[in-house]
Amino acid sequence: MSLALLTVFSTACQESARDSLGSAREALAGGDPAAALAAAEAGLAAGADEVTAWGLELVKLEALAREGRGDAALAQLAALAAQRPEQVPAEQYAATADQLRAAGQGAVAAQALDQGLQRFPDDAQLGAQIEAVKQAADPGSEELEALRSLGYIE
Repeated sequence: MSLALLTVFSTACQESARDSLGSAREALAGGDPAAALAAAEAGLAAGADEVTAWGLELVKLEALAREGRGDAALAQLAALAAQRPEQVPAEQYAATADQLRAAGQGAVAAQALDQGLQRFPDDAQLGAQIEAVKQAADPGSEELEALRSLGYIE
């Protein structure tokens, strides 16, 4: 394959991945996490450049959380933090916990907060979310029990 043809092919794949990122973001904004996840995975399979791939990975994380796929979302969050810890701030853990909670995954949301506090033990936002759950959760709720098992409640 000639260098020119290889360059054209590579550019076409990159545009496809970028298009997938746009489609994935639109699907999330439209409340369709399943479509967002499919578009993100298609973009990643297309061989995205580093920046586009990171955007697709973040969309994938949000889509998994919004779909209520808690274990997969936690695994994705942990993988991203291991891959690029400097690009996964405490706010990402808080956002993922909120998304999981909204999807009915309170116990997994508590685990996301715990992952965040393991990396950012002094983060006020993560600590405030733990305290808010302690105050608002129904006694015996899965999220409250998860906090208890993680050592946040005696």
